[in-house]
Amino acid sequence: MSDAQIEQILRIKEAFGDRLIIPAHHYQKPEIVALSDIIGDSYRLAVDVSRTDADYIVFCGVKFMAEGAAVLANEDQKVLLPRTDAICPMAEMIDSDRAEKAFAILSAVSDRPVVPIVYMNAHADMKAFCGKYGGSVCTSSNAQKVLTHYFDRGYSVFFFPDQHLGINTAKAMDLDEGDVRRLRRDYSLVPVYEGDTSDDQALIYVWDGFCPVHQEFGTDQIESLRASYPGIHIVVHPEVEKAVAEAADSTGSTQQIYNRVIESPAGSVWGIGTELHFVQRLAAEVADRGVTVYPLADRICKNMDKTDLGSLLAALQEAQAIEAGKPSSDLIVTVPAEVRELAAAALNKMIAIVEGA
Repeated sequence: MSDAQIEQILRIKEAFGDRLIIPAHHYQKPEIVALSDIIGDSYRLAVDVSRTDADYIVFCGVKFMAEGAAVLANEDQKVLLPRTDAICPMAEMIDSDRAEKAFAILSAVSDRPVVPIVYMNAHADMKAFCGKYGGSVCTSSNAQKVLTHYFDRGYSVFFFPDQHLGINTAKAMDLDEGDVRRLRRDYSLVPVYEGDTSDDQALIYVWDGFCPVHQEFGTDQIESLRASYPGIHIVVHPEVEKAVAEAADSTGSTQQIYNRVIESPAGSVWGIGTELHFVQRLAAEVADRGVTVYPLADRICKNMDKTDLGSLLAALQEAQAIEAGKPSSDLIVTVPAEVRELAAAALNKMIAIVEGA
């Protein structure tokens, strides 16, 4: 860690004042989180960033997050991404052509009207796709509420790109096993549950994308922690496979996990199945209260890990260059106007559903 870089970052932040903010996802390195103004999961960041008046938003996360900020930002606000190569592999598992073909297939198969719901971990064009067809964005913390909104109105849902969040949410909502179908990337429809012989009618059709980090958690890791620490509470992110979610004591979004552990009584012991940077930082925050936190396994999001002090400093220096009328890099994140309008409709639909507007 470079003290000189930290000093430079702090000087630039001070010079801009409230005209510049640094939002950071929970999975960022501890030194990045320490320099950030807003810290949260994808939902909190989407809402908080949409409400800022700052001229410059230096987003420490991955590309789809910065795109979401650009969609909700005012036209005169600049969104910068310190590492433009920080992508989300899950978001790369579907594109406009695939989404259109999948939606057409499901609309022809289903007896109910179908609406697309996209997990926040997707690019702006996929959010625009949902806006185009009257759908919404959702996050791991509000998927149940968004799905319920559409189920109550007679829709079936095309849920993408993460199959596991869709399946685990359906399970948490006590949907019948026959109400869930997986749409493979070859466009074949298959049951999710072993032994399910019902037809292709479903309430939720999940695309078969996944998070490479959360895909690596297994039931054997849960069993090992339970054997080593009797009484431990295991909580996992709902992007894990169904068997892992069922073996855990509870599931929760990153922010929900954070809140539960922060508010837990002294002496409690937790095993957490999500990204390692977050788990380690959380463990450090609660250690002085006598709360113990163990990672289910050491799994780092390689793309979140790309943002470091050097790239953050470069992004802040680029904000200075823009201010001087001399931009010098491609760190500014832009979204085409037609995509922005439709994506904003889907993002704002989510906020309206969740916030009760």
